[in-house]
Amino acid sequence: MATNYDINYNDKRFTKVESDKNVALNEIEKTYGGMISESDKYYQSQIDASKEWADKQAQIQQEKTDFAIDKIEQEKQQANKDYLKEQSGAYVDWQKQSNEYGVNAEKTAAAGLTNTGYSESSQVSMYNTYQNRVVAARESYNKAVLNYNNAITEARIQNNSVLAEIAYQALQKQLELSLQGFQYKNTLVLEKANKKTALENEYYNRYQDVLNQINAENALAEEVRQYNERMAEEKRQYDESLKEQQRQFNALHTGGSGGSISGGTSNKVSESKPKSAKEAYSYVQDKRNANASSNTNTSSNKKEETIPIDINSVTDLGDGPISAEYLDSLVASGVVAEYIEDGVRKFYRIGSKPKNSKEAAKYIQNKRNAKETESTSKTKSKSATKSKSNGKGLPKAAARVKQRF
Repeated sequence: MATNYDINYNDKRFTKVESDKNVALNEIEKTYGGMISESDKYYQSQIDASKEWADKQAQIQQEKTDFAIDKIEQEKQQANKDYLKEQSGAYVDWQKQSNEYGVNAEKTAAAGLTNTGYSESSQVSMYNTYQNRVVAARESYNKAVLNYNNAITEARIQNNSVLAEIAYQALQKQLELSLQGFQYKNTLVLEKANKKTALENEYYNRYQDVLNQINAENALAEEVRQYNERMAEEKRQYDESLKEQQRQFNALHTGGSGGSISGGTSNKVSESKPKSAKEAYSYVQDKRNANASSNTNTSSNKKEETIPIDINSVTDLGDGPISAEYLDSLVASGVVAEYIEDGVRKFYRIGSKPKNSKEAAKYIQNKRNAKETESTSKTKSKSATKSKSNGKGLPKAAARVKQRF
């Protein structure tokens, strides 16, 4: 009766495959996790460096702009001072000219022009001159202030433009670094996924190998079980046959000394039943190996008998036409060696043994070439030797055997 062999999935081989797979997966996770973490740190440091560069450039630009504005403010203040100075000077000059006790008054009095229309017109003229100077100074100052204010505004606008350019460059660099970091991280993530997939496939195959091995073990166990049953049945049948023969023997010799039959075939059942699956498996393997060896030897002998012999290589040995038995005796004694090439058996003397079949063929060919000039005489000599080989020219055992060639 067949036995149901369930697969034990708690077998330590299954658990080892699973354990090794988890260790390998953790190693991949650790390796690529570290690489991804280092990549994030690197690109973040590059982005931070870009921000620091932008802040520093903005600070330098702002300091340059502030310095330019400070210079403009200083020039503006200097223009105000110049305006006040001009205004004060115009007033002082007007006071000096219009003073009734001044130099101009004395000159006018000396000229007899005091309290005349000339004197009054002179006063008006001096006052107008003073007013003109004040107005001209104010206009000049106002223009200067306007120019300075425009310069300050322009400096601030230019500063804002430069700051905006710095910010734009920094932002562009940060975006570029972020994109590079994302692409590299994505590459690492894909590589990690591919590694895990390959690892899963590898350990799936290992798992299947273990499963196939267990199935093979179960199949072997079933084979051993069937073998044991068959051996037990054969032993039972043999015991019954032996008992029947004993009964018949006793019935035929009731008057004589009762004996037991123990034929030579009893050795066939002397083999004891295997005690375990391993012993049964070993027994089966030994039987198979013995049969295979027997078949191989038989096949080898048949093959050796059917492979034709190269006559030229035998002739090149220098012994003339010889029998197959004598040739075999030369091979057995170690004087001559044989090899198979191009489907025929070839021979050469051990003292000139080539390293391989090509050298052997070359060696034989060289000997043939050396003897081409003597081919005619050697053919006659070979014929004579062949006729002599049946007599005294060969050992007695070889002479009695019909030549193969």
